[in-house]
Amino acid sequence: MPSDPPSSMPLAGRHIVIIPAWWPSPEDPLAGVFFQDYARMFADAGAKVGVIYPDLVSPRKLGRAAPVSLIPRTTFDELGAVNVVRIRGLHTALGRPWLQMQRFRRWLRRGLAAYAKRFGRPHFLHAMCAIPSGWACTHLTDPLAKHVIITEHTGPFSLALTPGAAAPFVFEAIRKASHVVAVSATLRAQMQEAGVKREIRVIGNPVASEFVRAPIDLSTWSSEEARPLNALFVGRLVPEKGVRELIDAASRLAGRLNIHWHLVGGGPQESEIAQTVARLNLQDRVTLHGPLDRAVVCERMADADFFVHPSHGETFGLSFAEALCMGLPFVATDVATQPLSPRPEAGVLCKPGSAADLAAGIESLISKGLRENRTARAELYRGRFASESVAASYAKLFSAHS
Repeated sequence: MPSDPPSSMPLAGRHIVIIPAWWPSPEDPLAGVFFQDYARMFADAGAKVGVIYPDLVSPRKLGRAAPVSLIPRTTFDELGAVNVVRIRGLHTALGRPWLQMQRFRRWLRRGLAAYAKRFGRPHFLHAMCAIPSGWACTHLTDPLAKHVIITEHTGPFSLALTPGAAAPFVFEAIRKASHVVAVSATLRAQMQEAGVKREIRVIGNPVASEFVRAPIDLSTWSSEEARPLNALFVGRLVPEKGVRELIDAASRLAGRLNIHWHLVGGGPQESEIAQTVARLNLQDRVTLHGPLDRAVVCERMADADFFVHPSHGETFGLSFAEALCMGLPFVATDVATQPLSPRPEAGVLCKPGSAADLAAGIESLISKGLRENRTARAELYRGRFASESVAASYAKLFSAHS
C-alpha cells in the first residue's frame, strides 16, 4: 500500500483509457462500479480519462432491461469529466473462450477508433483484468496507445484460468503488458503460484470518496444499553462469504446479546437466508436490505456499531476497506483480512467456516467497547486507501514511460 504523501496532480498531462472487464449496464447496474472509482481517481489526479467498454450481452440476460441489438451499436456517455464509449450488442461465446476474446477485441478496436476521432489518441490503455480486457489490449494489430497496463482483480486467480482453454489468453496478456498490477499481495502470490514469472506490482483498490470523507459523529449515539447494537455485513449472499455462519452466530447470540444484524447485498443465497431467518425466529433481529447504492451503504456504516466479515477468503475486500475507512471495529476471519492487513487492535479475528468461533469473536469485541478510537482508526485507513494515495502509486508506473 502507498505511504508517501501524494502530490495534488500526479497524473497531469497523461491521457488514460480504461478498458474494464465489466461495467454497469441496464441488466446489472452495480457491475463494475468500483472500476468507475478508478476513472474518477485518475481524472481527479489530473489525467485526461476515457473508458471504452465492449458490452457483450449474453442471451441469458435478454428481457431483464433495455433491448439488445444483434448488430453492436456504439454510444457515448459521460461519467463526470470522463468520456465513456460503449459498444453494445448480443453475444454468445458458445463455451469457447477464443470466440469471446476475438469479439471483445473487435468491438474494442471499433470503440478505440470512435474514441480517438472525438477525443484524441491516449497514451495508455489500462485493462481491468487479464481477460478479456488485457488480452484484447495487448493484441491490437494497430494499437492507438503504446503502453498497456493490466490490473488484475480476479480472485482467486484460478478463476481466471477456468476453463483451461482460457489460461493461454491470460498468460499471453500478462506476458505482453507493459506493467502488471495485482490489487493485493494475496492475489500476487496466487498469480506467481500459477506460473506468472514477471514482476507484479501491488496497488490496492481506491476506496470511494463517500467513505473517505464522511464525517464520523458519535455525539448522537444513544447509550449501548438503551438500544440494540447494529452489526453490519456488506457483500454477496453466497456461501464463500460466510453468510450461513453469520446467521448461525446470530442465533447463538440471540439470548445473550441485544444485536440487530443488517445484511446488505444480494445473491443466490438470498431466499435461503430469508427462510433460515424465519425458521430460527430471527425476523426481529435480522434485516435483509438487498443491494443498496453506495450512498446508502455509507449511511449504514455510519450507523453501525461494528462490521462482520466472515468471508472464507478475499482478493482485496473492498467493503471491508470501506468499513475500515469509516472507523468501524470488526470481527473477521483471519483469511479474509490478509489482503488488507488491518491493525489487530481494530478488531477480532476468527476461523473461517466456524459459527461458534464467529460468535465468540463478536462477544470478545463487544466486551472491549466499540466507540473508542473510532475517529483515529478512520483517519489511519483513509490515508491508506484514499484515491489520492492509490493514484500516486500508479503515477510511478506511468512516469516510466514519459
